[in-house]
Amino acid sequence: MERIPSASEIRSQLAGFAKPDTRKGAVLFLVDLFMYLGAITAVLFAPWILAKLAAGVVAGIKMGNLITLAHDAAHNSLTSSRKLNKLIAVVSFTPGLFNYRLWIYDHHNLHHQKTNEDHPDSYTPLSKNEFDALSYWGKIKQRFYRLPTLWVFGIYYIVERWWQVKFIPRARIPAEVRRESWPHAIYLVGYLLIFLALLAYAPTYSDTPLLQAILFGFVVPFYVFQSLFAFTVYVQHTHPRVAWFKGRPDRNGDGRQDLISVNLVFPKWYSYLTHYVYDHAAHHVNPAIPCYRLPEAQAKLNEMLGPLAVSEKFSFAWLRQAQRRCKLYDFEQHRWLDFEGRPTSRVTLSFEADLLRPVYAFRAV
Repeated sequence: MERIPSASEIRSQLAGFAKPDTRKGAVLFLVDLFMYLGAITAVLFAPWILAKLAAGVVAGIKMGNLITLAHDAAHNSLTSSRKLNKLIAVVSFTPGLFNYRLWIYDHHNLHHQKTNEDHPDSYTPLSKNEFDALSYWGKIKQRFYRLPTLWVFGIYYIVERWWQVKFIPRARIPAEVRRESWPHAIYLVGYLLIFLALLAYAPTYSDTPLLQAILFGFVVPFYVFQSLFAFTVYVQHTHPRVAWFKGRPDRNGDGRQDLISVNLVFPKWYSYLTHYVYDHAAHHVNPAIPCYRLPEAQAKLNEMLGPLAVSEKFSFAWLRQAQRRCKLYDFEQHRWLDFEGRPTSRVTLSFEADLLRPVYAFRAV
C-alpha cells in the first residue's frame, strides 16, 4: 500500500502551478467580453426570433464565463497585475450583477475559510432536525430547491444567493464590508438601469420590439447564467462521498480541501470552454492557481490521492442520482439523508496505519 500524502505535501506539490500569465488572462477576458457584447448585439439586430433566442442563451453562457474569470481575478490569480485583476473582476462581474466587494467577503472570507461548514452558503444541507423545525412553506421550499431537475437551479440561485448576498449589502454582514459594498451596489444599479433603457429603446434603432429586447437581452441571459452558475456551485461540493461539518473541522484531516471539493470530469472541449471551472478540488487546495493551469494541477492532485480523489465523470444519470440522494445531511454520522431522514449515502471518514485505503475520505495524520 502507498502512503497517504499529507495536506501540506499536496499543497507543496501544487504550489508550482500558481503562476499567472498576464497575456493569457487578458486575452481570455477580452474574448469573453466581446463575445458577450456580440451576443447582445445579435439579440438586437438578428432578423429572426429564434436567432435572438439563441443569442440570448449565448449571452448567458458568456456571462458565466466572465464570472469564472472574475473569480480568478478576485483571487488575484488571473494576471500578475493586482490593479488589472481588480479591473477585470469588476468589469466581468458587471453583466451578471455581482457586487465585487460582496463577492470578496462571501467567497474569500466565508466559502474558502469555512468550506462545507454550516454557515449559509450555496446548497448548504440542513440536518433532519433543522428541516423538521421549518415552517410548512419552508419545507416546501427546501423540497423544491432539491428537486432532481435542471430548471430549479436558476430559481434557487436568484432568490437565495444572488439577491441575498451578491447584489445589495444586507444588515447581517460586517459594517465595514457593508460600507465598502455600497459604491459597487450603486454602480450595478446604475449599470442595470442604463442597460434596460438601452433594451427598452430598441424599437427606435432596430427592428426588435421592446418585449423581445428585454426578454432575449436580459431575462433569458440572466436566467441561463444563474442556472449555469447554480449548477456549478452545486456539483462542486455536493456528492455522496463529500462530507459537511458542524463547527470547524481539522483542515489537515477530515476537512481537507482536496477531499471535500469535487473534480467533475467533462469532455476536454467543454472544460476548455468553461475555463476548467470543474477542476475544483485543485482550486481549493491552492486558490492562487489560475483557471488555465487547473487541468495540470488537478491531474497531479488526482495522481497523488489515487482512489481517494473525489473525481467523477459527469453524466445526467450521475447528476440525477446525486440530486435524489443528497437532500439532508447527518452531521454526526456523516451520511446523506432523504427528506424522511433515511440514509442514502455514507461518507466514510477513516484512517489506519498511515496507509492508503480505498475509502471515500479519511482522517489524515
